[in-house]
Amino acid sequence: MPGVEDGVALEEPTAYELDWLAILDDLRDSPAIEVLHEVRDDIDLMAEDSSFDDLAEWDGVELDAEVRRAYVRFSQLGSQWRTVAPHLDLAGEFRLRPLPLVVHEDAPEFHSSLYSDEQRELATGFRVIDSSPFTGTGSFVAVRLRPGAGNPEIWFSDHRTNTLWEMDLDYVGYLETLRLTKGAFHWQHLFTEAPLDDEEFAGVAADLQAMLGFLPSVFPDREYAPLHARLARRLG
Repeated sequence: MPGVEDGVALEEPTAYELDWLAILDDLRDSPAIEVLHEVRDDIDLMAEDSSFDDLAEWDGVELDAEVRRAYVRFSQLGSQWRTVAPHLDLAGEFRLRPLPLVVHEDAPEFHSSLYSDEQRELATGFRVIDSSPFTGTGSFVAVRLRPGAGNPEIWFSDHRTNTLWEMDLDYVGYLETLRLTKGAFHWQHLFTEAPLDDEEFAGVAADLQAMLGFLPSVFPDREYAPLHARLARRLG
């Protein structure tokens, strides 16, 4: 039953949303991790399925049913964390916002002159679904909304290289993999075409190796073998 606060009914989290809250609990309860910041905002009752209908009617973008079901309604949900000694230095951050609200927001701006006109045009369809505001890296992940594309592309804007990378994941897959990685920095490059075996990305590759050495030891109930295999293939 929904709770009541000051005479107003409170929406109860779904099973999917409770699973996301459990991710925050996992991070906070682990003795190997220090949580620096956490956001667990209330459920936003404006995050309704009807927003997707409006998107289809106004902009001609009709998202697939699977995408429309896979979102959290908390106005913000996320964590900034780092490992503690004696573990290798590792850090991460994620901040999710409700997809039904995000799709109606403006596209992100690219102030740097290092982005090309082609990239700026591409990004007009971007809507940010994940970011790291506490760390302030400037990196983010976005869905790309286009008429006729019911399962939108996922793009990673990497502040290190001022490059936009399309990810080999859809929206649902992004969220599922985020749950595994807990937002460890650079995890997205497991699913981009970044040359991880190149010297330029040596630091990223080292972080990914550290991530996949650390997370399975701290969260043994999660299945990390597919990520290990993917990294092995990427490094040759």
